[in-house]
Amino acid sequence: MTNCVRCRCGDDLSLVSADQFGSYIEIPGGNVRVPLGYVGVLAPLLRDLPSCALKYCKPVSCIRWGAISDSCPRAVVKCCDGEEFPADYVIVTVSLGVLKHQHDKLFCPALPAEKVEAICKLGYGYVNKVFLEYARPFWVWKEGGIKLAWSADELADKCDWVKGISMVEELPTSQHVLCAWVCGREAADMELCSDEEVVESITRVLRQFTGDPTLPYPANLLRSKWCMDQYFAGSYSYMGIDSTVGHQCDLASPLPGSCEPVPPILLFAGEATIPGHYSTVHGARLSGIREAERVIQLTKRFGGPPTKISDKS
Repeated sequence: MTNCVRCRCGDDLSLVSADQFGSYIEIPGGNVRVPLGYVGVLAPLLRDLPSCALKYCKPVSCIRWGAISDSCPRAVVKCCDGEEFPADYVIVTVSLGVLKHQHDKLFCPALPAEKVEAICKLGYGYVNKVFLEYARPFWVWKEGGIKLAWSADELADKCDWVKGISMVEELPTSQHVLCAWVCGREAADMELCSDEEVVESITRVLRQFTGDPTLPYPANLLRSKWCMDQYFAGSYSYMGIDSTVGHQCDLASPLPGSCEPVPPILLFAGEATIPGHYSTVHGARLSGIREAERVIQLTKRFGGPPTKISDKS
């Protein structure tokens, strides 16, 4: 069971808050499979946007925010290729992992102390999936997967990434594919291995836990590499021993805050910003809707672009 819990968090359980574990809301009905993948969720939304409204392959180097004079835009998003985009509002949707690594370089001026504290105190895990396709499946379909029960001594061996494998599941849409979940720092170690090494290691584990030394090697392998991806730097957030729901709220709060005379400029969305639904896709989606609605309400309030201080005087 501890291995399954570790998979949900993606980190060593000694770093996970037992007190805050219950803050996660389990939605009835289980997981939902999107037939076309997540592109099937986005495609209907993108269809209604003009092509000029979307900019692909434009990594951002800096977000300058806080200008209040009439001659300057409220925010400027500067891309790595030098191109700049002025904005009234900027919704920041990067992962908590990216914020942990780059918040000090990404924002000018720097984020306030309470926002930085939230970024530092919230936990961020590491989870990868390894898909194994077999020419001749060795299992009986729909009999269920395998949950690996590693002993404490085995888990103490940090040199072998396979100790991060928590479960091996069937795919409901294929009788030929298994999915292995790798969690914790071992997920990052797995990314450094070649495909051949991963195949060899997982086959060794399957043979060990089934007691069948004749289990075949998979014909094909496909795996995620979220830890090495500079645009994610991990998988999803969790509540660490120093985390509170207040930190999630602080991460989600717009800047400047409600007590400031300037309307919000920076807005924050993403799974780590939504209490109760963190670490989920639906949580990320709900947070995006929340911030889009915030911009809509601000636009209605001002009857257009946000008011500047000089407009009020």
